[in-house]
Amino acid sequence: QKIHLSDFLSGYPGFREVRGDIEAVNYERISIDTRTLQPGEVYIALRGENHDGHDFIYQAWQKGAAAVVAEVSWVERNSQPPQSSEQPVIVVKNTLDFLQQLSAWHRRRFDIPVIGITGSNGKTTTREMIAHILSSRYRVFRSEGNKNNHIGVPLMLLRLSSNVEIAVMEMGMNHPGEIEMLTRLIRPTAGLVTNIGKGHLGYLGSLHNVYKEKTALFDILTKDDPIFLNMEDPLLRHYPVKDRNVVTVGSAPGYDVYGTILSRDSRGCVRFELNGRVTIQLHIPGDHQLMNALLASAVTLHFEISEREIAEALESFSPASQRMETLEKKGVFIINDAYNANPDSMRAAVDYIAGLPEVHGKRILVLGDMLELGEFSEVEHRQLGEYIASRNVDYVFLYGPYAQYIKLGIQNSGGETPSTVHANRHYDITRHLNRLLNPGDVVLIKGSRGMRMEKVLNRLMEQEA
Repeated sequence: QKIHLSDFLSGYPGFREVRGDIEAVNYERISIDTRTLQPGEVYIALRGENHDGHDFIYQAWQKGAAAVVAEVSWVERNSQPPQSSEQPVIVVKNTLDFLQQLSAWHRRRFDIPVIGITGSNGKTTTREMIAHILSSRYRVFRSEGNKNNHIGVPLMLLRLSSNVEIAVMEMGMNHPGEIEMLTRLIRPTAGLVTNIGKGHLGYLGSLHNVYKEKTALFDILTKDDPIFLNMEDPLLRHYPVKDRNVVTVGSAPGYDVYGTILSRDSRGCVRFELNGRVTIQLHIPGDHQLMNALLASAVTLHFEISEREIAEALESFSPASQRMETLEKKGVFIINDAYNANPDSMRAAVDYIAGLPEVHGKRILVLGDMLELGEFSEVEHRQLGEYIASRNVDYVFLYGPYAQYIKLGIQNSGGETPSTVHANRHYDITRHLNRLLNPGDVVLIKGSRGMRMEKVLNRLMEQEA
C-alpha cells in the first residue's frame, strides 16, 4: 500500500494547510538547497543562521519543485504567490520541525535493526568499519559524510527504503539535548558511544556534561537493546549496566570483545589479535584505530558475522576522505586528517607521527585551530603546544587565530622544541613546505573543519610532480 504525504500531515500537529494538490507528491525526495534541487523534489524552506530558505522559494518553483514547505509567517506575507497548480505549498508552523517529524514518521515504517553511533572521536571511521563489515552479508544503509546533525540525520532517515536490512546512523551534536533528540528520531535498536572527549567543551562546559550528552543514546534504548561499551574510556566504563544488555569492549581478555596490538607496520598501521582467535592487519594509521576496529567488531559479531569474516573485511577497509588518509609525493609521506579536530584527536595525531617507526627524514605537523571550545580555547591550544613540545616532532606549521597559543605553548616549554611557524594563509604554509620537504619526510595535516586545512594539501599536490 502506497504511503502518501497526506497520511503524515493528517497526524502532524504543526500542519496548517495545503494550497494545491499533493496527491502525487513523493515526500521521500527532499531538498533544502535550491542550488542542487532536482525537478520533482519537495523543497523545504529552512531558516538558518545566515540564510532563510524562504528567500529562495521562487527559485524552487522555477526549478520544478513538486511542492514547497513554508512557514505560516511567509505565507501571510505572500498571500497570493505566483505559483502553478502543479506546485502546491504545504503550510506549517515550523519547517525544521516538519523535516524532523516527517523523518521520524518515515523511520517508523521500517522494522529493521538500526545502530546508533555517537562519541567525541572516531564516529565516522567506526560507522564506516561497521557498514563495511556488515555489507558482506546484509544490505546496509549508512549515513553519509557529515550528515549527522539536526538537519542531516532527518535527510538521511528519509532515504531508508524497503531494500535496507540494517541501518548504521551517526549522530553528532553542537548544543545540549541534541543527542537525545536525534536518538528519538532514529529510534535505534542498538547503541554505541565511541568515547568521551573534549570536542564540545565550548557548548557543554565539562567532560561530565559531554558524558551525559553522549550517553543519552544509551539511556533511551530499551533494557533489551544491546549497548556496546568502551571499557578503556575512563567515564564510559562506569556507565550503570544493571539490567542492561551490555557488550563490553576493551584490551583485556575479560571483556566480551577484546584485542591487543601485536605490531605496527612502517606507516603506523596496527596488527592486532581479535578475541584471541584471528589476527588482523589494519590499513588505516594510528594506534587509536584499534578501539574503532574493536567496537566495529563487537557490533558485527552481534549480527552473527564471524571473527574470520570480520578479519577479511577490516583488512580491506580504507578510511573515509580526510580521515587519516595516506598519500605519497616525491618520497614524502603525507597523512591527511584534515576533516576535524579536538584536543583528544589532536594528541592522538601527535602521538602517531611522533611514534612512527623508520622515519628517515623530518616529522612535520601542519595544524589549524580546534573550534567549538568556547572559553577553553586558549588553554586547550596552549596545552596542546606543551604536549607537542614533549614529543618527537621536528617542525610545526600553524594556521588560525587560536593556533598562536599552540606556538606559545611550544615556546614556553623550555628545552629543545620543534621549529614553529604561525602563518596567516594556507598558501604561506605550502610555500614553506615546498622549500623544506625532502624524500623521507613525514607530514601530518589536521584542523577543525572550519579551518579547511586540506587547502595546504591541495596546493602541495598541485605542485609539479
